[in-house]
Amino acid sequence: MNQDRIVIPGILRKKLKLDDSSKLLIADVKNDLLIIKKINIEELAEQLEKDFKNININAVVDKVRSDIKEKIRKKHPSVID
Repeated sequence: MNQDRIVIPGILRKKLKLDDSSKLLIADVKNDLLIIKKINIEELAEQLEKDFKNININAVVDKVRSDIKEKIRKKHPSVID
């Protein structure tokens, strides 16, 4: 298995309190800017649970699928009936 790595200098690991169990979100932004953010999976899960508490996820998924099919239908009418 090929695993790419980013080396974070020790001084930054200490400042951010990073260890082997730390989770990082890495985003590539325009103009070669790379953003790395430390995330807490448990806090993120709790926040998502709160944010989506009153949302029907199945309805959202169905809407996204419908929108995708419509875009494909418009661009490639012979692909989807």
